[in-house]
Amino acid sequence: MDENIHAAERRDRRGHRLLALTGLVVAALLASTWVGLFSFLGANAAFGTATDIQDRYIPDPGPMELALPNLSELSRVYTTDGVLLGILTERNSQPVKLEDVPELVINTVLGAEDADFFEHEGIDFSAIARAGLADLQGGQLQGGSTITQQVVKQNFAGNEPTLERKAAEAVIAAELERRYSKEEILEFYMNSVFFGANAYGVKAAAEEYYGKDLDELTLAEAAAMVTPIRNPTLYDLRRNPEVVRRARNAVIDNMVAEGFVTEYAARLAKAEPVRTIPHREFEQLVPQVIKAVNDEILNNPARYNLGETFTDAKRSIFGCPAYDTECEGGGGLNVTVTLDFALQNEATRILRNWFPPGPGVRPTGAIAMVENATGAIRVMAGGLEFGDDLEAGQRPYDLAGKGRQNPGSAFKPIGLAAALENGWTLRSYWDWTSPQELDFPGSSKPWKCNNFSRSGSGIRTLESALVASTNTVFCQVSLAVGP
Repeated sequence: MDENIHAAERRDRRGHRLLALTGLVVAALLASTWVGLFSFLGANAAFGTATDIQDRYIPDPGPMELALPNLSELSRVYTTDGVLLGILTERNSQPVKLEDVPELVINTVLGAEDADFFEHEGIDFSAIARAGLADLQGGQLQGGSTITQQVVKQNFAGNEPTLERKAAEAVIAAELERRYSKEEILEFYMNSVFFGANAYGVKAAAEEYYGKDLDELTLAEAAAMVTPIRNPTLYDLRRNPEVVRRARNAVIDNMVAEGFVTEYAARLAKAEPVRTIPHREFEQLVPQVIKAVNDEILNNPARYNLGETFTDAKRSIFGCPAYDTECEGGGGLNVTVTLDFALQNEATRILRNWFPPGPGVRPTGAIAMVENATGAIRVMAGGLEFGDDLEAGQRPYDLAGKGRQNPGSAFKPIGLAAALENGWTLRSYWDWTSPQELDFPGSSKPWKCNNFSRSGSGIRTLESALVASTNTVFCQVSLAVGP
């Protein structure tokens, strides 16, 4: 415990010294270009000008909150029996602990972006000097930021191409390294940086480009994967593989120079072409259920404590939109639905057998099962693959969940079950005369009920009435058991 306290104190003292040094470097850089002005103004005026320079270019990071933003995560939908049905997301962000990132991937990121990350204290003074000279000479602001400075630029200082912003970036980077450990900063960076193709973080990038877990990546794959960090459009692994190959090989050369990999391993990796898999959407085992989950939560956000508005609910479910760089957090939900996956598969099998797929207009059907005791939906299956019958411009339609066809005589077995539960038997006799006028509770007009044949009279058992689908009998049944 004492050692940790002393280490924190040393880091705090070092951080304050670094902040002071940063300020001196920026002020010296600016003042050195104005020596003639200082000589003309005199010592007092020169001191005042230097103070003005410090006030303008060097912010005080002390009062700044500088909390690393929460990262969006994927939300997942499970069945009651633990089957993952699908993913709910807009931004493909899959944060992982630094300890779960293989050393190869860490070294590749460092080799590409900041090989001295664990040696420096967050600031590249030569980059600041280049930026200052370019700004004062009217040129373009230069790059060369450390990983810590990149975190600051993306989350605290912005990317305006001015010396004021670059100086602020350096000062805030020094303060960030005083407040957080190297491991915390690197973990945040590796999980938040954009790798192109809507992939944020190393785990999402590995799945997007290669369909692999991080520990399955080769040196050639890892080195190519990190190139879009600099410019996602230029270093597009799918569209510009030759451009990426050259950049990848430069990353590998850096890794050799830093001792991260051997020359032999580098030579083999550089000989490989840039290979990727096509973009794949997240698999959804039952797409109509995933859509139903979306609709239910988005239309009733307060019911699930996800906020009061559609926007609140959307953020809670999907996390941040891919394009919104100001957004943070959201997602990470585990949604459990009442579906029984084994029953769902059996219902789908039955429907496929009844209505085999084929060309042209196809008849279809749907099966929905609700547990009487709880109201839980156990099955929601359609006779067609969700969306496979679509033409251009059409939207997929969930017949099981959204279908509004009249159930017609299919409802008679439900009426029969209610009659049996209320003491009637299959051998009980009922008047099947047609037409009939029945007194309906709460209505001043009689209920007119007809059989398909429109006419006829006599009695028949409840069983035979079901076989013959006798409307007038089941009209009476509904009144007897209660509509």
